Amino acid sequence: MKRAMSPLIKRYQGKPAIVDTNLLLLLWCADFDPELLGSFKRLSSYSLEDLGLLRNTLKHFPALRTTPHVLTEVSNLANSLPDWRKEEWAEFFGGKLEVIPEEWIPAKSIAAEPSFFLGLTDAGLGVLATSHVIITMDFPLSNYLETMRLNVINFNHLRAMQWQ
Repeated sequence: MKRAMSPLIKRYQGKPAIVDTNLLLLLWCADFDPELLGSFKRLSSYSLEDLGLLRNTLKHFPALRTTPHVLTEVSNLANSLPDWRKEEWAEFFGGKLEVIPEEWIPAKSIAAEPSFFLGLTDAGLGVLATSHVIITMDFPLSNYLETMRLNVINFNHLRAMQWQ
């Protein structure tokens, strides 16, 4: 029996999604080597169920996009991979960059945003939350975007709904 779509997702149908840093790292590391889910310290707070939930969630959106700032953070976090995996990861990561569209906003413009106190990456996501759905686990970011009535899904809310 197919489960009904979560109301958290349904209201954003038709909008492209942008996945925040840690969730994009989870998604791409699992594509790169599923065994990293149990061994890579940057993924220690995630389970196979989280990965499945993320993949199923993304199926409801017409497109996945990112920003240069999110990609930089993913690259920096992946730098913690063992040295013997880094070259292979770099090739894999480069391939992902070929296919995922980037939404680019100059840092100077982001710095002028009221949300800049959240940091460059998150403030940039805040600007894009008018036309994209931001999927994040970052409570300060999701709380700010919800307060501003922008498009955001806190992945932890999806997790909680799955446990019920």
